[in-house]
Amino acid sequence: MLEFIFRVMAWHESREQDRGATAVEYALILAAIIGGAAALYFLIGQNLTTTLRAACSRITQGTC
Repeated sequence: MLEFIFRVMAWHESREQDRGATAVEYALILAAIIGGAAALYFLIGQNLTTTLRAACSRITQGTC
């Protein structure tokens, strides 16, 4: 019976350690997504802004 209790305790402790690792993994994934979005913004942001302003000027016949 004592061995069973120790196994349950060990399982419970290992389960708690996995939660911390999972949170770290999610944080790394989120950081990668944000980094990718920032890179895309700096790579195509100016071209996209120019294109959208030109389209807006054509639609409204003025400045946007």
